[in-house]
Amino acid sequence: MIIIYDFDGTLTPYSLPQYQILKQCGYTDKILMKRIEEEMIRNHTGFYETYYKCYRDILAENEIIMSRSNICLGAEHTRLNNGVEEYFKRFQSSETGIKHYILTSGIKDYVDETVIRDYVDGIYGVTFKQENGIFQDVDVLVTDKKKVDIIQKIQSENAMTNEVIYFGDGLTDEFAFRYVHGIGGRNVFVASNEHSHTNYQKLNVNGIINNFFDANFEVNSQISNYIQRQMVVERDEER
Repeated sequence: MIIIYDFDGTLTPYSLPQYQILKQCGYTDKILMKRIEEEMIRNHTGFYETYYKCYRDILAENEIIMSRSNICLGAEHTRLNNGVEEYFKRFQSSETGIKHYILTSGIKDYVDETVIRDYVDGIYGVTFKQENGIFQDVDVLVTDKKKVDIIQKIQSENAMTNEVIYFGDGLTDEFAFRYVHGIGGRNVFVASNEHSHTNYQKLNVNGIINNFFDANFEVNSQISNYIQRQMVVERDEER
């Protein structure tokens, strides 16, 4: 069984990445989004492209080098949803046969420095070209549509299995949800904020989401019990 998780808003309580380096430059989510929206209108560019342009510009304006240490500042203290770290410990690949992957439109290096890195089989996210240890332009940009390509890559690494469960929390996961539903996998919508029910209803018009759970990964939570049941089903099918 393969389980693929969106990161921000699914495993964390924030829909946007909480990069400490941007906060040190005086950027709250509100200020950052205002700048991104203005640039999108002015330059006719997409959200993710504009996000990372603003990210690089903000660091340059504050004379901060785009080194890995600066980009990953504070990653080890990233706040996770209730029970997330214990959840990954409980359902470790070596003991359960489950393979866990994180698929994010955030920065891969940053997620690599969070406390759950040791418990997952792979992390896919935004990467940068590097020169002499300094990050340059974006190398791989993970857009909503690009997530499908990465899911297919994960499948290919696992003999093209369709035993896939995808965890997401919002409209940015629509393409991933549709793809996983189309291959006969299962989708879990994680309720992360006050807009969750509205977003869930928009996404599930065609019945592409199998379950809707609160963002709680603790023992005996709906999510943990669901994964436990899926393990039982998989073992029964193998007999």
